[in-house]
Amino acid sequence: MSEANRTLLVEVGCEELPPKALEKLTQSFFEHTCKGLKEHGIRFHPEGSRYYYTPRRMTLCLAAVAERQADRILERKGPAVKAAFDSDGKATPAALGFAKSVGLEVDALDRIATDKGEWLACQLEIPGKPLAELLFDLLREALKQLPVPKPMRWSNHDFEFVRPVHWLVVMHGDQVLAGELYGCQAGNSTAGHRIHAPGAHPLANADDYLETLERAFVVADHDRRRERIQSAAIASGEEIGGVTRITDALLTEVNNLVEWPVAVRCGFGEAFLAVPQEALIQSMESHQKFFPILSQDGALTPEFVVIANIESQDVAAMTTGFQRVIRPRLADAQFFWEQDLKQPLSAWLPALDKIVFQEKLGSVGDKSRRIASLSEKIAELVGADASSAHRAGRLAKADLVSLMVGEFPDLQGIMGGHYARHAGEDEVVADAISEHYAPRFAGDQLPASDLGRIVALADRLDTLTGIFAAGLKPSGNKDPFALRRAALAVVRLLEEGGFPLRLNALLALAADELAQQQPLAEEAGTALEQFVHERLRSHLRDSGASSLQIEAVLAAPLHDLPDLRARLLALNGFMGREESASLVAANKRISNMLKKQDNEISTQIDENRFVLQVESDLFAALNAASEQVRPLYEARDYASALATLATLREPVDAFFDGVMVLDEDLTVRANRLAMLSQVKALFDRVADFAQAD
Repeated sequence: MSEANRTLLVEVGCEELPPKALEKLTQSFFEHTCKGLKEHGIRFHPEGSRYYYTPRRMTLCLAAVAERQADRILERKGPAVKAAFDSDGKATPAALGFAKSVGLEVDALDRIATDKGEWLACQLEIPGKPLAELLFDLLREALKQLPVPKPMRWSNHDFEFVRPVHWLVVMHGDQVLAGELYGCQAGNSTAGHRIHAPGAHPLANADDYLETLERAFVVADHDRRRERIQSAAIASGEEIGGVTRITDALLTEVNNLVEWPVAVRCGFGEAFLAVPQEALIQSMESHQKFFPILSQDGALTPEFVVIANIESQDVAAMTTGFQRVIRPRLADAQFFWEQDLKQPLSAWLPALDKIVFQEKLGSVGDKSRRIASLSEKIAELVGADASSAHRAGRLAKADLVSLMVGEFPDLQGIMGGHYARHAGEDEVVADAISEHYAPRFAGDQLPASDLGRIVALADRLDTLTGIFAAGLKPSGNKDPFALRRAALAVVRLLEEGGFPLRLNALLALAADELAQQQPLAEEAGTALEQFVHERLRSHLRDSGASSLQIEAVLAAPLHDLPDLRARLLALNGFMGREESASLVAANKRISNMLKKQDNEISTQIDENRFVLQVESDLFAALNAASEQVRPLYEARDYASALATLATLREPVDAFFDGVMVLDEDLTVRANRLAMLSQVKALFDRVADFAQAD
């Protein structure tokens, strides 16, 4: 690194920053600062640049930053020569004014020729400004762009930021760049850990940043801090033969709450284990940011891991403190559980009628009745227990009025399953209730049971048809009822769940259930079908299918989604065959011919009207292929069917080479078009090959 190209360190030190927004804020600061350096022509090394964050600081370490802007050559164009000089060749005011503006004499100006004549011009060398002169305005602009949800003011300042700013480091190599941000003068002193190393810690050079803070009990590199937390939490669980439960969301949040992570293993009374473990885990993770420890078989143990922000000399006292904090939270969960068990799940159903689902769609009670009826009908279609499906659908939302779900909304459905078992409901009903909110997010697992998938499907279908019927379809980024997620769930439940059900038929079934409360208008129904089909396309693209092949498969009659997936896989495999290009081209040619015909194409082929041998050859090959693919199509063995249809390549090519399809004899023409129509129909059962490539 040259003397002039050095690391630029910018650290904004604050009071504790919001943990859930910390990474996004720092990343935005980094990106806008890099953008500003580029726009100002200040060279640096983007690939070697990094940002760091802790709860009390946002830091930029920008590599090989130049000391000043690069010099620039500015080309200025003046007046036309004919306007710059009078008839005696003397400079006009236009020429004199231009010369003065660029600091030159008229005689020193250049002349450039264009297709519109000759013009006065000059090239000015603009020396680059020093980094120190540009940086602070650049940083202010970058900080203005931060996505700060609720900015604060402090002291008597008239500026605002996400949290009060208490120190500022701005160094270029070993040099402090003088300037001010948020009332703080830039310096070379960072702040160490509040307890272990309070006060200022001078930096000799920007490159010493991480090492200096490490000595001050601050792990500033958020990636290394995260790895340290994860390793320590895992090790704590392993010490007692358990498995520490670590979710990505909680790990991220804890990482943004500590600067010097230390794992402390604690415990709680085993009596709390009588409460469903999901409630205890939710209490530990959501309220206290503690990591539960599970046994090897996944059962909750009475142990948990706390990531402290201090290396205590009295670990026993710290452990006692954490245990004292968690017990009231677990006691609350125990109280909710015991109170909720005083009545069966079904006793809460009348209370659902008092909760509005949507003004035009009635109450949550109305929705639960629709889900029950729709679940029963879907169960009948797939051969499942219709009575159990109705019961599960009716009880699916009952736990929304429980004390536990009121405190922990993420447990809806899960707690309903527990309450159903305690009330003596069938196990399959309880499982369906606990599973029916899945998949809760993209990539989440589907319900494990058939009944769970049925109720989950009924719930999403009712929401989709209802909200579209109410005229509240998503617009732009606004999707308050999460309909995009619901539509994707429907697609996955039908495809991966293996249900042989037609998507459009199910939407119609859901609309019928809704009709008494809010009919689905024809226009809204069409919009809903298009909406779900767009999610289907997106899902197929995400799984690796090409857009052309997706459209080709969707152009064929849409049966059920497992069938659609099978056809898509077969088409993808077929397109790699040598014969595919010729047959795709033939399908396009046939398709174009058929579209141009004014008369209806006959489905009957008359052998007596064949004129050439190639017609008879194609007819024989067509009949043989039809007989062979019929049972393959019935078995949905599309790969074998297409392999069979590949044998049509030679007779189809010979047909097009040897005959004039649009013969002057209209009967001959109609017969040839009828045969080509049947060729295309064989392929169309899989996809519209005219669109496949």
